Amino acid sequence: MEVLRFYPIAFYIAFPTRGNLLHMVMYLLSGEKPYKNPNHVKLNYYFTMFLLFISSSLYVLAFFLSLVFYYGRVSRYVPFALMFLALSFYLVSVLSMGLREGGFPFGDVYGFYSLLGNMMTAVILVFSMLSPQISRFYAILAFAGFLSTLLAIPSEPSQYRGLLYSLHILFAVLSYTGAFLSFFSSLLKSILEDKLKQKDLSGFFLPIRTLMFSERVFLNVTFVMFTFTLIFGSFWSRSFLGKHWIDDPKLFSTFLLWSYYAVLIHLNTVKLIKPKRFSQLSLLGGVITLLNLLFVRHEL
Repeated sequence: MEVLRFYPIAFYIAFPTRGNLLHMVMYLLSGEKPYKNPNHVKLNYYFTMFLLFISSSLYVLAFFLSLVFYYGRVSRYVPFALMFLALSFYLVSVLSMGLREGGFPFGDVYGFYSLLGNMMTAVILVFSMLSPQISRFYAILAFAGFLSTLLAIPSEPSQYRGLLYSLHILFAVLSYTGAFLSFFSSLLKSILEDKLKQKDLSGFFLPIRTLMFSERVFLNVTFVMFTFTLIFGSFWSRSFLGKHWIDDPKLFSTFLLWSYYAVLIHLNTVKLIKPKRFSQLSLLGGVITLLNLLFVRHEL
């Protein structure tokens, strides 16, 4: 008779299967379902919902404490720690769902948006350690994390399994994360430049060098992640459908986005584009990426 093994809650969690976190990840990527007993499947479902409840509750608590911090009555590290814990519980819930399904846990837009929102929350939270000014927006960040976590509840699992498919979706999430964060970096950079011209620096702003650095970094990350998205998508298509390229609107639009960011990155590298134009094209890329995310769907 199998027994539940309890590990530290942040990384090792209760599962009716042998092994540790490494085995969990390998199960998730391999496409093999470790659960044979229906009672174990049901237990995993309730455990996952419990983790999502804890994560969303921590986000709500972080939201209210962020409002208190805004008026200077609590340290900014308190909402930061709460959001970090919320992200940790969310990550464990994603691993738990992946183990139950034997592959990537999300197969619809709700799950994709949920993972994307929490990924962006995590990156912005890390950047807030480098730029304390971002902590003024912890309330908005916590609310966005809360909504993103809720989207995981109605999400449906994917019918596809395997390592290549999981990597394809994971890099797609990272691609959109980079594109949207480069958009926000370019937007704040443009606002700050207008304020500098008007000699009005009142209100929130980040150092111009920080914004220029984050703009370049996120755009490069976007290009690299879209590259891996297409590569692993091609490998998965070859193994599943027998050919590397299929007539799919999502795949075609992703290739166009990859081409757009490739041209933009290389023009900036060889100094054939001015910084202001670079930011404008970054903003345009963010808008196109958003339209692609919302309105273009796979036909598979």
